[in-house]
Amino acid sequence: MNYPSLVWHLKRTELFADLELAELERVAASTPYCSYQPGEVVYRMDDPADALYFVRSGLVKISKLFPNGKEAILGVIGQHDTFGELLLQPEERRPTQAEALERTTLIVLPRGELQKLLATKPDLAMKLIRLMAARLFEAQSWTATVSAYSAPERVASLLYRLAREFGRPHNQGVELDLKLNQEDIARMVGATRETVSHSLSKLKKDGAIVRARTPIIVKMDALKQYIDQGE
Repeated sequence: MNYPSLVWHLKRTELFADLELAELERVAASTPYCSYQPGEVVYRMDDPADALYFVRSGLVKISKLFPNGKEAILGVIGQHDTFGELLLQPEERRPTQAEALERTTLIVLPRGELQKLLATKPDLAMKLIRLMAARLFEAQSWTATVSAYSAPERVASLLYRLAREFGRPHNQGVELDLKLNQEDIARMVGATRETVSHSLSKLKKDGAIVRARTPIIVKMDALKQYIDQGE
């Protein structure tokens, strides 16, 4: 891959948006592309936290696995977004698993190169701290949502959030074409697949969803109204 293409992608990430071209070229020199097929694991829980990842294309699922075999999906990461940012100590291990949801190409920044950048760019260090703080806030906010809302309200809230981030305009509303099945949605909202199926049916009956199967088509205003009524 030629570096101008890689520099172009790095420039569009929140973390590196303010770096000069020469600085981005130096980063690109030590930052390879890695490609993954659907279902392929990027890293597993307890793997060494040895790199920061940027999504060039595709989607990545971040999840946590439990000893009883259950999985909680914590989020979905899309193009130009960043993940794997917990790189504070050399012995640090991954607290989550990252898996490609579709054909995905990642830009991989090794820990050592990131640490060199942070040592010389205080503004970049502050950006990384803000990014980590934003992720923590989102996680806490979603935990509160799961605790306070009914299952249909949790599903509505999740679809609204995903549609805002990944949705595309459709003549019937907003189309959400993520490779997430009902079991995946259940793992994201803390419910069973059967409960999610009933929730989707209810949301469709109430006019918040036009199509309940992938690609899901939603009505954003109706979803928002449904969520607000549950507050």
